Amino acid sequence: DGVSFVSFYEANHDKVRRAAVAFCGDRDVAADAAQESFARAYARWRRLSRKPWAAAWVMTTALNVCKRSARSKQATVPLGPHEHTGQPVPEVERVDVARALRRLPPRRRAASVLFYIGDLPISDVAAAMRLSEGAVKAHLVLARRELRKEMERSHD
Repeated sequence: DGVSFVSFYEANHDKVRRAAVAFCGDRDVAADAAQESFARAYARWRRLSRKPWAAAWVMTTALNVCKRSARSKQATVPLGPHEHTGQPVPEVERVDVARALRRLPPRRRAASVLFYIGDLPISDVAAAMRLSEGAVKAHLVLARRELRKEMERSHD
């Protein structure tokens, strides 16, 4: 159903794009990844539309596209205004968080992006990553510790 896909796209596109930017740090790669993930979802929409985790699938697909992008390895584009409020974020804080996220191991980074930026519940993150909820929680705890240490080091 094209109408329901359009509604799904409109409801989720910005969140998927923000998650991809946070994951790879490159706005162009993120935009391409978001578009590709929605194109893949559209191709599977008959089956995917009935799944409660469709948004998580699209977001995870976008992150996987970012991982495969050669450009994401060379990303140096600083983030712009804070994505949630539209207000500028101090330059140091913005760069430190983006850099710290990119230093996390891939699973911790993906779990963090899906949960904190994608705003997905633990159960959807677990389904999208094909992990148990306990494993997702463990990745989030470890990621928070690593991010905290990284941020403390950068402010010394």
